Amino acid sequence: MNNRAYTKRWYNILLSSFRKNKVASPKITLEMRLLTYLTLGASLQLSANSYAQKISIHTDKAALETVFKEIRKQSGYSFIYKSAYLKNAAPVSVSIDNRNLKETLDKLLKDQPFDYVIKGKVVSLVPLTAPRQANSVSFDEEIVQQRPISGYVKDQQGNPLQKATIRVKGSNISTSTDEKGFFQLNGVDRSATLLISFLGFDNLEVSAASNLQSLTLRLAKQEVEEVVVHTGFQTLNKERATGSFGLIDKAQIEKPTSNIAQRIIGTTAGVQATLDVDGNPRFEIRGQTSLNIRDSKGELTANAHPLVVVDGFAIQGDFNSINPNDVESITILKDAAAASIWGARAANGVVVIVTKKAKQGTPLKVDFQAFTRVGKKFDLSYVNPLASSAETIEYEKRAFNRWYISENSGSLESNYNKKWSQGLVALSEHHLGYMSLADRDAELERLKTLDNRKQIEDLLLASPVTQQYNLTLQGSGAKMNNLVSMLYERNQSNFKETGNDRYMLNYRTTASIFPWLDVHASTMLQYNDFKKNGIKLSDSDNFSIKDLSPYDMLVNSDGSYTNIHQYYWPIMERFVPMDRFPYTDWTYNPVQEIYERDHRTKELNTRLMGGLTFKPFKGLTFDTKLQYEHFNTNNRYLYKENSFYVRKRVNEATAWDNKKNTFIPNLPKGGLIEQPFEKPREWGRSTVNSYTFRNQLNYNRTFGLDHEINAIAGSEISNIVSEQFYTPPSYGFNEETLTVGSYPNGPGGTFNPIKNWLGSNQTFRYTNSFTYRTERFVSMFANAAYTYRNKYTLSGSIRTDASNMITDDPAYRYAPFWSIGGSYQIGREDFMQQYTWLDRLNLRLTYGYNGNVDRSTSFRPLVALDSNPNVYTNEYTGRISSYGNPTLRWERTATWNAGIDYSLWQGKLYGKIDVYNKQGKDLIAQLSIPAVNGTNAQKLNNAEISNHGIELELGTALPLHGSDITWRGSFNFSYNKNKVNKLFVANYAASELYGRDYGAYVEGYDANALWVFQYAGVHDKQPMVHGTNGELYDFGTWTPGDGRDYLLHAGTRVAPYTLGFSNSFQIYDFNLSFILTGKLGHKFLKQSFNYPAIGTSRLLPNNKLGEVMNGDPNSIIPLPLNDIEPRYYFWDRFYPYMDYLVTNASHLRMQEVNASYRLPTEKWSLLKQCNAMVYLQGNDLFTVLFNNTGEDPEYRLGTMKPRPRFTFGLKVGF
Repeated sequence: MNNRAYTKRWYNILLSSFRKNKVASPKITLEMRLLTYLTLGASLQLSANSYAQKISIHTDKAALETVFKEIRKQSGYSFIYKSAYLKNAAPVSVSIDNRNLKETLDKLLKDQPFDYVIKGKVVSLVPLTAPRQANSVSFDEEIVQQRPISGYVKDQQGNPLQKATIRVKGSNISTSTDEKGFFQLNGVDRSATLLISFLGFDNLEVSAASNLQSLTLRLAKQEVEEVVVHTGFQTLNKERATGSFGLIDKAQIEKPTSNIAQRIIGTTAGVQATLDVDGNPRFEIRGQTSLNIRDSKGELTANAHPLVVVDGFAIQGDFNSINPNDVESITILKDAAAASIWGARAANGVVVIVTKKAKQGTPLKVDFQAFTRVGKKFDLSYVNPLASSAETIEYEKRAFNRWYISENSGSLESNYNKKWSQGLVALSEHHLGYMSLADRDAELERLKTLDNRKQIEDLLLASPVTQQYNLTLQGSGAKMNNLVSMLYERNQSNFKETGNDRYMLNYRTTASIFPWLDVHASTMLQYNDFKKNGIKLSDSDNFSIKDLSPYDMLVNSDGSYTNIHQYYWPIMERFVPMDRFPYTDWTYNPVQEIYERDHRTKELNTRLMGGLTFKPFKGLTFDTKLQYEHFNTNNRYLYKENSFYVRKRVNEATAWDNKKNTFIPNLPKGGLIEQPFEKPREWGRSTVNSYTFRNQLNYNRTFGLDHEINAIAGSEISNIVSEQFYTPPSYGFNEETLTVGSYPNGPGGTFNPIKNWLGSNQTFRYTNSFTYRTERFVSMFANAAYTYRNKYTLSGSIRTDASNMITDDPAYRYAPFWSIGGSYQIGREDFMQQYTWLDRLNLRLTYGYNGNVDRSTSFRPLVALDSNPNVYTNEYTGRISSYGNPTLRWERTATWNAGIDYSLWQGKLYGKIDVYNKQGKDLIAQLSIPAVNGTNAQKLNNAEISNHGIELELGTALPLHGSDITWRGSFNFSYNKNKVNKLFVANYAASELYGRDYGAYVEGYDANALWVFQYAGVHDKQPMVHGTNGELYDFGTWTPGDGRDYLLHAGTRVAPYTLGFSNSFQIYDFNLSFILTGKLGHKFLKQSFNYPAIGTSRLLPNNKLGEVMNGDPNSIIPLPLNDIEPRYYFWDRFYPYMDYLVTNASHLRMQEVNASYRLPTEKWSLLKQCNAMVYLQGNDLFTVLFNNTGEDPEYRLGTMKPRPRFTFGLKVGF
């Protein structure tokens, strides 16, 4: 009912009442008539002012959305509507001159399937539930039935929804909510039904007589799915994005996690993830694009990871430097059109993260989240699959009696440091004549009865537990918004006395200083404290769980510590006066050791960002931003005086004075402070300081009804400085006085030789070590997109990166990265309107180049200096570590991508299909070169690799019972074929191909090719493999020739097929969801028997011993058949890499299951304005293997496979 009709009815009812009132005086009647005239005049004036703006429009079959933009331009009125409305709208052909808004809309929407409501300066489109006609209910009846009603509307997180539309179903009576979500309506019948709607949310129908104080709207995923994408430089409407993007659902992001990267797993096609035991993922987007993905220690380099961008800037920290509760959206840039704007760092893909900001005009909002995650201890039979104690003893007897019978001569110098097991010591002592046969057999029988697994579980392993607490405060005023979040997380790892505490503080603010100037600032502070005292499962530098024989008990029956021998104990007792050394205790026990040390790593990380946005005129903005990052890591390893580590070092460094018949200490007694040296990421102290300064112009304008331009251009400079610092060990440390000792006789050396107790020379590290690295980038970039009639979009981007890391030849240094792309919204064409079941159909095509940074080489020769002076000349010496690549340039990847986006049956079914081809060029690889250059191999830009594939995504959203019971599901599938197209290597030794988890690159084969020996059975009691030209070779010799000629290519190690399947069932306030992932089509080598040979450590046969003992020797390698097998220790070059070990690695994994329940807080008087949810999550619940080995291909037998973990949590919002 409009204002004019409403006023007229009031006038008629008042006159009628006056005629019926016989006692009314002429004076009162006159006053009432004057009041009526004034009210009528004011109402008419109000109506005239509201719609006085004149509008003129002339269109021919124009899209309704285009016409709305023109109306907004002429009148200043904004439009709110669901995208589904326009999908069913007919093209508009009208000719309107100088009409007001209401007249314009009446004519414009005359034949459209929806109505409109005007509130303030906003026009809202609403469903057409009845024909447009005058209300048939008499005005007198309305007066009788009317009553005021009011309530609040919020979302599922408890946030008030401003400008939500509340309409009386079947009428034109409506209103909208204010900034607090409050609404009030007058004249509503108690039997009426209210329809509450808000863009992006499911409609809600409630009775006007019901409780309206807490109305919750649920997010309609099918309406908002992929509305916008973020590139890091700009935000684009999905319909105008030509590139290939992946978006993570908001509901997925909000699930509990310690690492936000876990939310990506299984949700996006083309993204393959591998998790370590701590839940840290490694991603590969559309295949491997570089050959140098690992350093000399086997650690992944930056080449292997996608670029991580947070709020527009690439960050130096990894995903762990991001508070997972602060993340608003995650966009994955896959192809060149999406990622080329990031230039030389984008070949592996880009993950763009946008953090939450306080919404303008919202009051203070408080959110609190807490969860506890608990998991089971490791399954020792899987992570350390040893043979039983009895089987181990029998193997030791067999090995000792037949292989290396003369290994122990009984002398001190060559045998004291053998870490032999108790079984081998008994066998050896009997062989040397120090133990009788009866005593030996009795000791071996005793050992057979022991089993240490229970003690290991109780004393060395721990159940992993994670506790996380997060508090977020946000709010805004008229000019400024603020958000602050605080996180505390405590992790207990899988090992005793090992874990970490994480603290994070984030603050973000935006202030509108002037209409033409905004100020942005954000701060991230993070402090991590890692405790690393536990005994690891496997450790190349220290004693570990895998070094224990199955009968090595940790404590005696009385609870006292056992001695896990680190020496050949009988020899020590016979020849060494242990009680005369500085420390008389030479025993070792791993349980005792973990409480006698304090290994700490502390990290203090900072990320600061500030910027200004200038808005000189409509459509144009200028951003100037600066990001500074500081990452500081300090490793401090303290060994207490009673630790075996200290006692062993001090005692073994002690010298023997034959003349005086006494021992001379060369190291002071006391504790020891040491910093790790030359271990990946574990230098004593390391710092990374970086800054990025960017200036950027942004232009976004619509011209007329048909043209829209989005463009950016800018420049960027960045500088990254990395430093590592190592100090030598500090002996004689006193924790109370904080003092250290000195070397009593100096550090040793050629001119000052210092002997140990066995008469050998020794030196002690006494100098510092440093590394310093600077990376500088200067970049210029531009991106533009033009859209015509909301159907045709053409885009292009270009970027050039100059750096001190590549050649200074301008032909290479400034070579640009670029892309072009186009999209066609064919679903909006007139000829497609007949297909009413088709909501959206978009075609995309892109081509372009992006790049990759390889930090493993230099364009100039590199010289590595030794950290200590030469012991003879006292001068520093150096060596050439790289001869340099004078034409070193960026690795480049050319990508074309064709895609289709679709939506059917009003969003009930939607998805996308992408086909791509990536060609990596100028890749850096170790190539063969003539030896006349001083080396026969050098890293050069001369390799090529290709990836091509297809990606499918399918989603559905089905209301099973209105919005109360819904099912939402998504399925993604991808295929990637990888091939090394160009790589010149003259000859491959077999050792360069087999057993390589990385780096076995051969031209013409997959970059992750699996190469194995072909087992030829037993000949003359020797196991054999096939060699060149069919020749047979035994395990005691090297196989000559090019490995490609006789090794078998058994497939690929990386799955070419991946899939993800997620489902969510909403039943009123309950939600149940799960994510299932799959990897198919690849191979792995299952665990073989380990054929342990006697050396200086224990014999630890694994649980595959029975397969070898009972197997066919022509099908599986047997134990040595000869009585004496002197080269048995060579067998480890062959047995793990046999063709009969190749196994199907395909599997499906139940990644997680989530269940949540929204508490009915509206029923509790004290919590009416509160939103609360409890949830339960299970991770790694089960795996379906496509092989019969029971071995997980991603966590092979003998590695740390995670057990199921369960999370219990609570979310509360006020």
